[in-house]
Amino acid sequence: MAQNNILINKLDEFIRKYYKNVLIKGTLYSLGLLFSAFLSVVVLNYFGEFDTTARTIFFFSFLALTGFVLTKYIAIPLLKLNKIGDTLSYNDAANIIGTHFSNVQDKLLNVLQLQNQQGLLGSDDLLMASIDQKINELRPVPFTSAIDLKENTKYLKYVLPVLFLFISTYIIWPGIITKGT
Repeated sequence: MAQNNILINKLDEFIRKYYKNVLIKGTLYSLGLLFSAFLSVVVLNYFGEFDTTARTIFFFSFLALTGFVLTKYIAIPLLKLNKIGDTLSYNDAANIIGTHFSNVQDKLLNVLQLQNQQGLLGSDDLLMASIDQKINELRPVPFTSAIDLKENTKYLKYVLPVLFLFISTYIIWPGIITKGT
């Protein structure tokens, strides 16, 4: 039974890393979207000199966008990272792992199916031996290496230009930011 726990722990570790990756990507998207929206509203408000109704619409639109973006890209992945709500199943995780390690997918899915049968059928020595053999074959495979957190650096292209524009505007022409807000 300890062998089964090793496999489940490895899958749980993979799922946690998967949701960390989703959270990092979502944070970068959120920063890019919210800085863009904020800068757009501030610049429009500064140059447009809108009345109270238009500024109210801008304000509540920005609040709605902020709520949506933070919920979709940060709150939901954060809840899933903490195993709250519907999370990635072991079979789904096995499929994702299988796309990176082609020789693993069938074995991993097979072990998960055998473990499910074991729960239904009770203890069968042949079934246990088969599960143990497949787990021993899977033990050296680092499931978490299927996810590379460093790949998220490509999403900086959504954040850095907007952040640079915001900081440049604040340094060169601070009145846009202060009066626009």
